[in-house]
Amino acid sequence: MAKLRFQPTFISLPNGAQGVLAQAPHLTRAHVSIAIAAGYLDESRTLPGLAHLLEHVLTTAPLEASSNISLLTWFAQHHGSLNAHTDDYVTDVHFSIPANKLEVAALTVASQLARPAFSPSVIGAEVAAIDAEWQARQNSSAMQRLLAIATLSDPQHIGASCRHGNAQTLGSDMALLFEALTAFHRDYYHSGRVSIALISPWDTETMARLIKRMTTLFSPPTPSAPSLAITPRWNRLPHAKIAKTGNTVELLWPLPSAVARHQLTALGDTADRLNQGFLVEQLPDSITDYHAALSPSGATDAFSLMLSGTATQEQVKALAADLSERLAAMLGTAPNNQGNCWQPPADTVQLAPAWFAHARHQALARRFTAQPPEHQPGASPFAANNARWLFGNASPSPSSPAFDAFDRQPAPCPAVQRWCGQYGVSDDFAALATTAWAACFVPGAVIVPSPLTAQRLALQDIVFKQEDSPHGSWVIAMGSQANHAMVTLLEDAVLAASKAQQGLLAQQLIQRLTPLPAEPVVWVSHNTGAAAVCHALANLASRVAIRAEQPPPASPATSTAIMRTLSLPGTPSQRLLLALAEQHHSAAFFQQARYDHHLGYVAAVRRGDGAPCSLGYVVQASHAGQVSKNAGSAGRKLREEKRIAEKLRSITDALWQESDSVLQAQLPALTPPETPLAALVLQWQSLLAGTHQPLHRLGEQRIDSQALTNLLSQINTLSHWQTHWLDSAGHYFVND
Repeated sequence: MAKLRFQPTFISLPNGAQGVLAQAPHLTRAHVSIAIAAGYLDESRTLPGLAHLLEHVLTTAPLEASSNISLLTWFAQHHGSLNAHTDDYVTDVHFSIPANKLEVAALTVASQLARPAFSPSVIGAEVAAIDAEWQARQNSSAMQRLLAIATLSDPQHIGASCRHGNAQTLGSDMALLFEALTAFHRDYYHSGRVSIALISPWDTETMARLIKRMTTLFSPPTPSAPSLAITPRWNRLPHAKIAKTGNTVELLWPLPSAVARHQLTALGDTADRLNQGFLVEQLPDSITDYHAALSPSGATDAFSLMLSGTATQEQVKALAADLSERLAAMLGTAPNNQGNCWQPPADTVQLAPAWFAHARHQALARRFTAQPPEHQPGASPFAANNARWLFGNASPSPSSPAFDAFDRQPAPCPAVQRWCGQYGVSDDFAALATTAWAACFVPGAVIVPSPLTAQRLALQDIVFKQEDSPHGSWVIAMGSQANHAMVTLLEDAVLAASKAQQGLLAQQLIQRLTPLPAEPVVWVSHNTGAAAVCHALANLASRVAIRAEQPPPASPATSTAIMRTLSLPGTPSQRLLLALAEQHHSAAFFQQARYDHHLGYVAAVRRGDGAPCSLGYVVQASHAGQVSKNAGSAGRKLREEKRIAEKLRSITDALWQESDSVLQAQLPALTPPETPLAALVLQWQSLLAGTHQPLHRLGEQRIDSQALTNLLSQINTLSHWQTHWLDSAGHYFVND
């Protein structure tokens, strides 16, 4: 199957800004990243999390042209999406927008980043939002990894502490934060640190002109502005332990503070080659998975190799020495003969995240190459004894071959639902007409493949993709002999109990919107070998996991998410109606729930597409102070939750009363898949949700005025409204 490749064009502007652009004629949306070469490790020691706070404030502060519209609200109003990310040395604001709105969107975002208007009320709200993120993440493996990486830093370096930020580190002095944000913005958000990356269907010249217009909005650097140079942070401590995490070993090779661009390109190519299976035969049997990355999050000044499984310190030392030699040899060879083409990873479902990651690497490269050429060393970073490593020493994980995660109980082989055929995916991507695939789903459990499955399949030119949730797990294999590969995968796999949900409570509630089958399911492109796939899946599903993961100890609820959902049977017209409503309600709901009525730091409208189809309006808020066990505190909590639920009902009712005029004779901006794997996943998710057509293929259906009026009347006759509650102590309930 042909792989996606895009020819980028690099531009450097007189004001110091840089840009990279690529034309992709098949896209209907543009993907843009504005990266600023500043991050956690550029902050003051006195305000950890300041860079993260600035990122939040920039996306939620009012726009210059409007006193009550933020970037997030603006994009919701214009059928786009916007997010931001802060890392060690780079902060980026990235967005996707219909191509016909690219110019106004790009200039709006650039203007907001260049000339923001801060206010104490917005700053206070975003401190609360950052604290909520920290509360949700503080015991996660990702946060524990950041803390362990910090111990490997020089104690005198700012990186020797975890920089995410929270209410305690940022404090409650809004005047102080206002001054600090203003100073940080002046010192770092200038044209000398701006990198813009743009991929769209537009021609190259038009995109280049737009990038130039965007960069002229930024002020030039002041004479006292900090330099781009990176200060080395790594000490000689060889290893650190990550507490309470799975069995992992992460090898880190610190990069020099100045690295030539061609070396960074070669290192990126090296990571890609390693992930295609080129380490499979060199690893000990106790290693079950691995992933290589140049500049991983939290250690962007390093090359990383994440290993899952178990290994002693002696094994790690030997492995690090052996890999250092092998990697140094790989780095010395010529890069893959791809010219300057940008090629997203083979398992890319959404093109935008891959492009945004590419943009961050481009922005980071300018910091590594900030030193003049005579100061850029040519030696390989993979020198002997240069590796550090992080150990995760939790109890064995389900991915370990020796792990007996649960008792086995004999059970009859369940019936397996099966679909066979293309279901129109070749209309989305012609390359799929000659491509084979197989997909399998198991409800209420996690499929745990045998060790190094993805890498072994990559060596066979087969793309492997897996998605797990508390409600089920699916795997998909795409490429020649996919059915045979899937049978082998299922025969060697085991089932594990579903993991407890993590992340923001609002996200956990949103996961309940889309229905999933109650029985195992198979979808194959060709009948040949399909029976063997069904048989292998039935055998796997019959191995029932009877030992569920133990929930964490009960603790007082410090936050609650509340969601009001609307469900309809799921006809094509009803699905289109909810897609329309999601787009047109998002901005108004966000504005009213978060700002007008202060219902919480999360406010979003999300859709579950299928039969039935559903729409969820969700908010999340923290309780003032730690909730105690006395009746008074519990009563206040219940009264506040009731107030939020009642206001949520009134807002959603008002939105639907206005829907006739807002939605009249409009069609949603339905986005077709941007990669072949995305086309397969969208069709697969539609089948699992009880439909046969992904939503983007229904966009040609015209909803005229009378049809829309008839549809809206069904809200009162066929719809089902419910309210869901989920708090941080794990209590969930729902009522009509």
